[in-house]
Amino acid sequence: MRIAESILRAASLVAGLATGNAGAGELVPIGQYTWRKSDDSFGGFSGLVMASGGSTFYAVTDQGELYHAAIARDSSRRIAEIRTLWHGRLLDNHGRPVEGFTADAEALAPARDGGLYVAYESYARVTGVHPPDLHPTPLHDFERFHELWNNESFEGLAERPEGGLIVVVETAQAQTGGYPTFLGDGAGHDMSWRPGPAVPAGDGGFDVSDAAFGPDGRFYLLERRVSLGGFATRVRRFDYRDGVFGSADTLLETAPGTLDNMEGMSLWTDDQGRIVISMISDDNFLFLQNTVVAEYELREGP
Repeated sequence: MRIAESILRAASLVAGLATGNAGAGELVPIGQYTWRKSDDSFGGFSGLVMASGGSTFYAVTDQGELYHAAIARDSSRRIAEIRTLWHGRLLDNHGRPVEGFTADAEALAPARDGGLYVAYESYARVTGVHPPDLHPTPLHDFERFHELWNNESFEGLAERPEGGLIVVVETAQAQTGGYPTFLGDGAGHDMSWRPGPAVPAGDGGFDVSDAAFGPDGRFYLLERRVSLGGFATRVRRFDYRDGVFGSADTLLETAPGTLDNMEGMSLWTDDQGRIVISMISDDNFLFLQNTVVAEYELREGP
């Protein structure tokens, strides 16, 4: 391990311990792992789905590459090795590999039928896939989100506890009082979409990176802010019931530069029933950044 990487890891663990809310939930660091692979398609990870038990995961890049990988862990539950099982390029509605405007996958969510949901920026859309088959199931007409065809649209995606999907837009809007959302109900191409409740943006000038519902039925939001000092990361948890967001706890907020550009988040339960939050970073395909998987255990306050 390089000295700089060791210092970064130690700083991250201290920051994580310092940011829990007394009397509410707190995130206790488990560890970090820098994932490296010599492959032109590797990097730019923006969505993550970790299997229950934490032994395998799917991760998607903003160039439309889907990775499936296995994890070996040490006796302290820290990641010791990540081994790629396979990877492939997602396909468009015509069966062609996504590219350019159609390739910007930004969020990944598990489906109850064992498949995955994918949300995209640029050509903003939501699709379903059943890996290793990467042919998409369209979940709306191709122009349904035409007004969001840009680089600041969908960043968070999750299946709602009451059924249906929710997608979260990256940037807060004054007219909505927070991050806009859309709710999808139904199945397949017949899924209907409507504006949903805004997620309160809070203070600090953060943008959305990802979203997920936890095993506890609450809504978790991963946010990031970039400055000259680097990336700041925030994780907040909201009470949620039937499409209404309630009170929020800030579980984690790091100083700029503590973590990398954390873009994907997944919540899962280990073999002891403990809730773990895993996050993966987007290195923007730059040699100055890394692909980092950071993990925290969620502990409830008294």
